[in-house]
Parts: sequence; structure tokens; C-alpha cells
Amino acid sequence: MEFGDSTKLSPPPSLETSAPRGAAPDPFEAGEIPVSEDWPIAIVEEAGREDPWAEFGDPPAAAPDRIDSESRARHWAALLTGNAGTRNGSIEFAQAQLIDWLMQLETGVPKDLTGLPDAFQTTRFWGEIKTIESPIRFLKTVSDSLRSGTLSFFEAVDHIGRHFGWDEERILKWKQGLENRAGLTRWLPAYNHAQEYLSAAFPLGRAHVDRLRESLLQSIDEPHGFLDPGIRNEFDRRFLEFKKGYMDLYFLLHEDALHVTAALKKDEIKIDPAALRNLDLLSGLQHTDKSYLNRVKLLAKWIRNNQCSMPLNQILELYPRCYCNFNPRSHQQPVDSAAQINGIIREGLEYFRAILRGCAHLITPELKTLPIDDGSLKQLMAVLSDGPMIPLSAQSIKILNRIIAKHSSEFLSEIRRTGRKRPAPR
Repeated sequence: MEFGDSTKLSPPPSLETSAPRGAAPDPFEAGEIPVSEDWPIAIVEEAGREDPWAEFGDPPAAAPDRIDSESRARHWAALLTGNAGTRNGSIEFAQAQLIDWLMQLETGVPKDLTGLPDAFQTTRFWGEIKTIESPIRFLKTVSDSLRSGTLSFFEAVDHIGRHFGWDEERILKWKQGLENRAGLTRWLPAYNHAQEYLSAAFPLGRAHVDRLRESLLQSIDEPHGFLDPGIRNEFDRRFLEFKKGYMDLYFLLHEDALHVTAALKKDEIKIDPAALRNLDLLSGLQHTDKSYLNRVKLLAKWIRNNQCSMPLNQILELYPRCYCNFNPRSHQQPVDSAAQINGIIREGLEYFRAILRGCAHLITPELKTLPIDDGSLKQLMAVLSDGPMIPLSAQSIKILNRIIAKHSSEFLSEIRRTGRKRPAPR
């Protein structure tokens, strides 16, 4: 283990013992054991040197009694790891459990939350996150020292106990915060869908549905609350209630305006709503041709008096507006030929995928360095492949636009090459 400079640090006061006369000198005092300059509780002896762990505040008061009993050490190890069997096992077993827990803590907790949606960029939310993350950094130092042998099992437990002020309730509260943080990370795909859906939904002029939408949007403006699993569950429940009411009402308004009941009973070609949504999102890439989506919209307006053949229920599961551009507040009645639209969608998707594949050598390395969730990564890898696509999200398009902005000249060259190769619009 490398420690940088050769600064010698004293052990924490609570671990010092009164050695009898003639006893061998303490290896810490003799300078035989170098301690990392990251040591969280050590006393820095080098003149003028700033303690790098000052962010943790003043050291908590020492324990009333030094940890000198196996039962107490095992009790605190059980409290930390959540394994009740540690209380009655051997010290070796308790140490192994503690090391495993510390390593899982280090590898299992997301190290970077900078990829969170914009709504989460608030002072209050990050204040909550800081109270969870600060002990993680401290525990990493303890873990490194315990595994390297710099700390014994008893000393490691002593350091952790003093860091939490020997307050069992404080540790349990912090561990609950840790689980809440992990739960929030797992919940983000559901949040992203709800946020995009609510933002694009029309006010329908029905009090209950419109009030639910406004209430949910207000919750999104208070993201610190989503660390609480109860609040997340309540948000999900209210969103599902809103979505069902919105879909039912929008469908009825759409049918009344466009007289589509008969069309739903016919065996006609159906539009792929996921592909149409993907084309809509990919049309938001910087510098690219928007004509494919525009042609879909123009075709929808071309035969105003015909039926809308869009698969409305399937569309509304993903997006709160029909792609015939029906707006219940303006009573528009655009329609389209499903076969023609499917052809344009296929051409448009292939155009965007050809550009992105041509720049895959730029995109793939960037994806390895950017903070990106697993769902977005799967979506983007599917776009770059030769296989079928999966539904994209607005977050994936933001990531691509960030990469395009960084390598704009290379992307512009590829866009021009792809544009020269594509067939003329039908």
C-alpha cells in the first residue's frame, strides 16, 4: 500500500495504553508504521499541514470505556453488517464479516450522482446526499487500513464507533439513508418516464386529471423528498392514477373529434408507436436532418378528413399525445396513411443510425467515461448495433448531444457523407 509522503501520524488517543516501564515502544510512536495522509482521525504532526479529513468536523467524544471486550466488538460489527450471527461468532468471523461489508459498501454504492436529472440539482437535495456520502469516504479509509493490517479489528470498530458518537440510532439512521439513496437510483427510470410524460401531457379541461398533473409536477420540483421510499411509492401511485385517467379521457376526446371508432375495427396496417417515438427523439440530435419527422407530420395533415389510423392506446402508454398531432384543446383533425408513415419511419431511423454508427469510434469511448445509467447505455448500444432498436428516452438523446457537441466537426463530416448517400425523398 502506497501512502505518498513519509509523514508519521500518532494513533487516536482512545487507542493509547499505558505501557509499563521497560516495555517495547509503541510502533506508532517509534515511527515504524507509516499512516496514510488520508487517515481520518489521526493527529497531523507536520507543522502547517492541513488535516485532509477536516470535512468530517471535530472528532466525536471517545467511548466511555475502551473497546476491550470481544462481545462489544462483535455487537458493533453485527450492528454495522446487519448480520445478527456475528454477535455469537468468533472474532475472526466478525472481522471477516466486517471486511466483506466494507468492501460491498465501497463497490456497491454509486460513486457519482452527477448524471441525475436536472430537477435534482437543488441545494437541499445535495445537502441530504452529503450527510450520506461523508461516512462512506471515512469508512473507505478504515476499510483500507483494516485490510492492510494498519488497523486491528478492535481498532477499526473503535474508530467507526467514535465516528458515529457510539450512537446506535445514528448508525441505523445513516444505513437507512444509504438504502434510500440506492433505492432512488433504482427508481430513476420510472421517474424519468413520469417526468417526460407529465411535461408533454395536455391540460384536458377535467378538474381531477388536471389537478393530479399539477400536483405531480409540484412533487418533481421538490426532489429531496424522493429519498423517502414512502414518498416515491405515493408518487408512483398518483402517477398511475393520473395516467389511466388521462389515457381514457384523451382517447374519448380523440375519438369524438376524429370519428375513429370504425377504423379501430378494421384490419389495417398499424403504426409502430415505439419506432415513431424513437424517430421523434432522434430528430432532436444536433445538426441532423429533421425532414423525416416533418414528413410524418405533413402527411398527417395531408388528408384532414380521413380517419386517424394511429394505435392510440399503445402510443399513450409511452407518450401523452397522438402522432396525428391531435390537440384536444384546439380540436385539430390530422390523419395519415399507416403504410406511408411506416416507410418514412424506417428510412428516418436508418438515416440516424448510419450517422451514429459512422461515429461509433467517438461515441463508445465517451460512454465509458460519462455518468450514465444502465437503461440509457442499453438503448445507445442497441442504436449503434445492426440489430433491432429498443425504445429510447430523452436522457439518451441528451447524452448523444453532449458527445456531438464535443466532436462537432467529425459528426458534421459524417452527417454530410450520410446525406449524400441517402435516397431522394419519395
